[in-house]
Amino acid sequence: MNKRFMTMLVACALSVSALSTTAVFAEDAVVNGDTPTVTETTPAPAAYEPEISAATAWTGDNDIVFDVDAKGGTVNQGEMYAYDASDLSNPVMGVEAKVEVNEEGKGKITFTKDALKNAKTWDENFENQIAVDWTKVSKIEFGFMFALGDQTKSKTVYVEASVKTPAPTVTPTTPAKPTTPAKPAGNKGTTTTTTTKKEAPKTGDTMNVALYASLLLVSALAAVVLTTKKRMAE
Repeated sequence: MNKRFMTMLVACALSVSALSTTAVFAEDAVVNGDTPTVTETTPAPAAYEPEISAATAWTGDNDIVFDVDAKGGTVNQGEMYAYDASDLSNPVMGVEAKVEVNEEGKGKITFTKDALKNAKTWDENFENQIAVDWTKVSKIEFGFMFALGDQTKSKTVYVEASVKTPAPTVTPTTPAKPTTPAKPAGNKGTTTTTTTKKEAPKTGDTMNVALYASLLLVSALAAVVLTTKKRMAE
C-alpha cells in the first residue's frame, strides 16, 4: 500500500475522531445545563439636568425674572417660602408666575412686583391668611418642577430680598389767609372820623385864667340878683 495513501487515511481518521470528541462534549454541556449565555448591554440614559437662574435681587420695585433652559422638557412653578433675618421660613401663597418657554424648553419665568406685593402668608397661629411683610424678609425660596419623558427634576433657587419701609406721605398744607379786621357797627355810608386834640401853643403867660373866669361869673350872678331885688322893691 502506498505510504502517501496511508498518511491520508490516518489524517482522515484523526479528523473524524476530533469532530466526534467535540460533538460529545457539546452534547454533555447541553445536557448538564452549561450552555453559555450572551448578555446584551443597554447604555444608561444621560442624566436630566435642566438649568434655571435669577439675574437680580428683589428690592420691591422690580420684577423677579428667571432664565430657564428645560433641555427640551417642561417646567412648572412650585412652592415659595419667605425667610426672615433669623432664617425662619413662612409659606408664600397667591403668587402666579408668568411662564414664557418655547418648545425647546428655553425662555423666562417672571414674578411681577405687583403679584409679590399682594402675596399672602399664614399668621403665627396658622389660622388666618395675612399680607406678607416684605420689609422683614431677607430671602425668597422659589421651587420649580421639570419633566422630560419619564424623568423629573426639582430645582430650588434663592433670591435675596431687601425691601425698605416706605417713607411716610407728607401732605402739603396751605397757609391760612390773613383775617380782615371787622368794621365797626353803624349806618352804611357813614364815615367815622377820629379827631386829635391839639394843644395850644404856649405863650409864656402863666396867669390862672380859670380863677378870673370864676370871679367874673360870680360878679355877673350877683348883679342879676341885685337888679331883680331892686325891681321887686319898686
